[in-house]
Amino acid sequence: MNKRAIVAGIGIDWKEKEQQYMISFQTIIADEISGKTGRGATPTSIYKASGKTIIEALRNTSRKVPRIISLAHTGLIVISDEVARNGIIDLFDYLDRDSDIRLTTEILVAAEGQRAEDVVAVLTPIGKITAFALVQKIELTSRQLSENFRVEVDDVIRDLLVPGGGPVINGVFIEGDAQRAVKKSNLESSESAGLGVISNLAIFKGDKLKDWMTKEESKGTVWIKNKMQATPLNIKLENGQGEIALDVMRSKTRLEAKFKDPLQPVIHIFVELNYSIREVMSDIDLRNPDSMRTIEAAANQEVARILKLAVKKCQEANSDILEFGQTVERARPEAWHKMKGRWDVIFPQLEVEYHVKSVVRNSQTRDRSFKYNMKTQ
Repeated sequence: MNKRAIVAGIGIDWKEKEQQYMISFQTIIADEISGKTGRGATPTSIYKASGKTIIEALRNTSRKVPRIISLAHTGLIVISDEVARNGIIDLFDYLDRDSDIRLTTEILVAAEGQRAEDVVAVLTPIGKITAFALVQKIELTSRQLSENFRVEVDDVIRDLLVPGGGPVINGVFIEGDAQRAVKKSNLESSESAGLGVISNLAIFKGDKLKDWMTKEESKGTVWIKNKMQATPLNIKLENGQGEIALDVMRSKTRLEAKFKDPLQPVIHIFVELNYSIREVMSDIDLRNPDSMRTIEAAANQEVARILKLAVKKCQEANSDILEFGQTVERARPEAWHKMKGRWDVIFPQLEVEYHVKSVVRNSQTRDRSFKYNMKTQ
């Protein structure tokens, strides 16, 4: 171990003038992590090198680092927006081919205007190693908010092979001052100067970044891809009855392709949901079965609206990240064989129908709201 520099995260930027990759390696300083022989320095150190290829940049670090760069424990790779827009096919050829990089390594795309180098260099108070902390953030927000889901090297490679589609990758940005966020003082203040934050999903067409999704479009994509775990849902009741905040407890999505004629498919999205009522800003009577049906109907409309936003975004980008083409292929392989070559023309105009079924399972530890009690006094 004393002959290796353990890499936790990698940032990949592009130097336009030199037409080279700039690779940043976040290496772990073991003495600072153990706390026994530490010198009070930062827990990680950043080493940078450039090259025409990834392997050249990696080998160029040998002039700066007194140890062999070890990529076997890399937990995160951050790609800059510029690299993503230029194309990632060559990059992922290296990642798939290299025997050290794990296919379970998490992938992120840095927000437009920010460098991947800065993202991996940020120091965070909770979680000493930034790369591992960002991976934990993805896992947590996937379980609690579900506007993101884990995307690993293997997922991207498989999505690159989807006809007419491409990968969908989580974004990341630095909230606050990027220059101060890399300094040790960022660990010594109760309010961080800068923080790495997981952002919305990035849509790719083939191997090139095409566009960024909004929060609602990201959530709709997670729903359609059947990766929804839990999320808050705010609904407005009809006739000005107020608002209710629901929490999705369970979600199941399935896709079906039906045909109006042999070469005109219609995609049907079926979503089944269970909810828990978490906040009631209304005087509605939650003991009344009709009230529950009203809430469920409003939830159906809101979920369908979010799903439509995601589908519209993908059709505008003409990227089948939702894998509608594969749904058609499973339903009728012979029809897909005929339309596969024209999918870029068919997909943007594809008809989609939405079927949402909501069931409210509980209202936590009380039913009627305080507003209801005040109204009936």
